Amino acid sequence: VVSHYLSTGYMWDVIRAKNGAYGAYSKFSSVDGVGTFFTYRDPNTPDTTLGLFNGAAQSVLDDVESSALTRDNNAAITTAIIGTIGGLDGSALSPRAAGWEALIRHLYGESTISRQRHRNEILKTTVDDFIDYAQRVKSWREQSIAIVASLSAFNEMKSRTGQELSVLVQANADQEEDQSGE
Repeated sequence: VVSHYLSTGYMWDVIRAKNGAYGAYSKFSSVDGVGTFFTYRDPNTPDTTLGLFNGAAQSVLDDVESSALTRDNNAAITTAIIGTIGGLDGSALSPRAAGWEALIRHLYGESTISRQRHRNEILKTTVDDFIDYAQRVKSWREQSIAIVASLSAFNEMKSRTGQELSVLVQANADQEEDQSGE
């Protein structure tokens, strides 16, 4: 629910609208507990975007402080819950898509009962869950970072920040070298 709130609020406003990324998202997987922030067609340097990601948790805490998120009858939390349930259930699927979805759910061991339990947990979301999520994000923000960028943008970030960074996979290496003049 908090991921949906961030994607349609902070991520949209700050990373997409103000800083020009074509898409900016927050996702949390209840299957494996992995939380991610990512952008699409982002014109900013990776370190700029990472700095903006680091502000996401604080934005939730700021919203709690400013009463944008409250304990009683909160429209923002209700809207995020509705959006999360909508993303979980989606719209009507074609027979092919329904078959594929059933296969994926079977492979993950996801039953109708477990899906309903998950929906019930979503419906119980409170401002305390937002605070807990934000505090957790603040604690893991630098534990694991993956960047997909051009080699030149990667090297520029590495030299500018002085961070220890490693290229794990490099695609189109010859083309990148030709473009960068190296």
